[in-house]
This record gives sequence, C-alpha cells and structure tokens, in this order.
Amino acid sequence: MKFKIGMRTFKTGLSVFFCILVSILLKRETYVVAAITTVFTLREDMENTLRYGKHRIIGNVMGAIMSIAVIAIFNWLGRTELVQLIFIPVIITLMIALLASLGYHEGTVGACATLLTIVFMIPANQSYGYAFARVVDSFIGMGIALLVNYVIPCKVGKKRFIRTGKSEEEVRAEGFNPEK
Repeated sequence: MKFKIGMRTFKTGLSVFFCILVSILLKRETYVVAAITTVFTLREDMENTLRYGKHRIIGNVMGAIMSIAVIAIFNWLGRTELVQLIFIPVIITLMIALLASLGYHEGTVGACATLLTIVFMIPANQSYGYAFARVVDSFIGMGIALLVNYVIPCKVGKKRFIRTGKSEEEVRAEGFNPEK
C-alpha cells in the first residue's frame, strides 16, 4: 500500500483550515457548513470548483427556501406526523425535480440536507436564522475553495496550464518544468 497526499487532498485540508479560521475570526456559530461546502466544492481545477460551488450554493439556498415552505405548511396544518409524512417527501420531490430542470442536479444532496436539517433539527423559533446562516456559511466555504484553488499553482494538465490558460508547451517554453 502506497500512502500519498496529492495536491487536491492537500488543498482540501488547507481549505478546511481556512474555513475554521475564518469562521472563528468572524465569530460564526459553527463552521461545519463552511467546511463541508469547501470539501464538496474543491475540485481539480477552477472550472469544476466554480461549477460545484455554484451547485452547492444554489442547492443550499433552495433547501433553505423550501424549508420555509415546509414550516409554513406546519404552521397552517399543524406539525402532525401525517402532515410530515405527506408534505416533506412531496416538497423534496418537487425541489429535486426543480433543481434538475434548472441544471443544478449536483446541488440536490445539499438542498435535501439543508431542508431536513432545518425542519427536523433546528428549533422552530430559530429556523429562519439558521437557514440564512447556512447560506452565508456556504458562501464562505465556496469562496475559500475558489481562493485556495486559484492561489496554489495547479499541476500542468494534459492540454493547458489551468491557472494561466496557456498550453503545456507554452509554459515549458517559459521555463516552468513540473518535473523539478
């Protein structure tokens, strides 16, 4: 068994470090959402990192909005087991279909997790504030993933050097040798 820490793994750990640090400095209640978002968001290049981050944020926003709809239904019909049994699966099904139709299918897991967390784990009087905080923390996590992926030089790829947009041959001609 060969143990190796690759660049993406290193950048993920570094991103989690910065999520925790920023959350502490900003006195956020928790840094779990920011850290999870950065882990899900950070990818092999900026293009994919941006895409996954966008999907994650859209998913979290959609989950937060739909949780408000579920809470409104609870306030209207009561929070009985029958209401939960019928409306939560219906709302989740509609939310997944909506995200997929908008092209944000990679945000569905985050959306469902956000909705279920707010509805089942957060006290009713704190749910709106938690929904907003979760979205803010998602932006923190995505921002850090993007920043780390931009600042730390990327590996020379098959077709182009991701950070500069130049081909591998152009980068080598300028004196960069990834084998050194």
